[in-house]
Amino acid sequence: MAELSPAQRAYIRKRTKVHELDPSEVMDELNIVPFLDIVVNLIVFLLMSLTTVAFFNQLVADLPQYGRSSGAGAAPTLNFTVYVLPNGVSLSGANGFLRPDCQTTGTGRTVTVPIRGPNQYDWARVTQCAAMVKARFPDETRATITLDPTIEFQHLISAMDALRVNGSEELFPQILLSGGVR
Repeated sequence: MAELSPAQRAYIRKRTKVHELDPSEVMDELNIVPFLDIVVNLIVFLLMSLTTVAFFNQLVADLPQYGRSSGAGAAPTLNFTVYVLPNGVSLSGANGFLRPDCQTTGTGRTVTVPIRGPNQYDWARVTQCAAMVKARFPDETRATITLDPTIEFQHLISAMDALRVNGSEELFPQILLSGGVR
């Protein structure tokens, strides 16, 4: 057999060297570090995306402000308040609560628009009553919504929609939120 040169011996030694496995490869464990890197990056990306989407979908709502009244010579304010209750919707102003005909007011809390069924409010009727109030007070742009604590959030959004517009006619664009009172 022919004698091998030192370069050939080094080449053979290099190619035939026994490769010793890493301890994690010997135990057949899965290396999850790259997976965790990807998951952390995805979480950061999703959180940043969510804050961007939430920023553009904010609902504008004004809180009631305390202050001095305009004085004796000022026009009377309506102080239009809508109470969303478990048994219906009550509408009230400075003169008292509206009766179910939406024309007259009276003392004592009455339900102006009763519910039609379990958890089914008649928002179209609330819009009609709000339009009648707006016809009597055309300069008023504010309405306050007060919810019973047991009312679902979707009913708040529906009440806001019912008070803002009637078709193409703007009713009460400034909606104020008030704490629920039982």
